[in-house]
Amino acid sequence: MRGHSSLIGLGLWLEAEGKLPRPLLDAFTDPDAQVEIFDVILAEAIARKGNIIQFWTNENEAQGAFRVNGATVGQTWDSTAAALASEGLPVGFIAPKEGALAWMEGLSIPTGAANLDGAYAFINWFLTPEAGAMYTNATKINSTAVGSDQLTSDEAKAFFAAAYPGDALEKLWWWPIQESWYITKRNEYQDRFLSA
Repeated sequence: MRGHSSLIGLGLWLEAEGKLPRPLLDAFTDPDAQVEIFDVILAEAIARKGNIIQFWTNENEAQGAFRVNGATVGQTWDSTAAALASEGLPVGFIAPKEGALAWMEGLSIPTGAANLDGAYAFINWFLTPEAGAMYTNATKINSTAVGSDQLTSDEAKAFFAAAYPGDALEKLWWWPIQESWYITKRNEYQDRFLSA
């Protein structure tokens, strides 16, 4: 699992079990709430840390946990499992009942870019269903371009349907805005977890 994501995943489970002092989303809007919530999450995470084989920070490390380090269950990106499954490994992915963590990748144009019209043309193209399907088929990362799911490969469609059954898409847990104060404190909790 990834350090900071695992804390949020654990927080979602604790919230569903009624074990958080307040809603998890409060941690993103109030520094005092973040400490109150993350203290509970961290204590539970440390108590269960012995079950963790490996922490990862990138796709290669996440795949390596399954390829060579003996992981049988993990909190990863869906693309991690899809890539391993496409190689014939017995790996699947399913969204947890509390909701899969979700975010929408962003595109940026640097200040002073020489070709703003070209940059906007690329962004507009990238958000088309056709480009979204190309992105998904090539990377195993699900596109958020509306309609792209209808144009992806049969393999991608089957993986997606198995990964997000029933109402799983309605339960996606979208990462809220993370202010700098939140990131700073989150990283402190992550470091405490990793070093415990």
